[in-house]
Amino acid sequence: ELISVEQPLEENKTFGVVFRTPPEDSTGIAHVLEHSVLCGSRKYPVKEPFTELLKGSMQTFLNAMTFPDRTCYPVASCNLQDFYNLVDV
Repeated sequence: ELISVEQPLEENKTFGVVFRTPPEDSTGIAHVLEHSVLCGSRKYPVKEPFTELLKGSMQTFLNAMTFPDRTCYPVASCNLQDFYNLVDV
């Protein structure tokens, strides 16, 4: 499901990906997977892309969060090109 909300007066451009991650047990696997996703990819073969983004981006928010039933990856930036760069990662 894709939800899009346009707020013309808002400077911050925001984007988030949310995955349902209902646990089968209490081992914390969703949290482990959250961190694994942040360990690079074929397109971005660096060990910690989020750390690199924090250093070289104009982001106003960049994080990942695991909740009891979902995992979220939200990003925000006031600079449009920077925002598109963050969304691409």
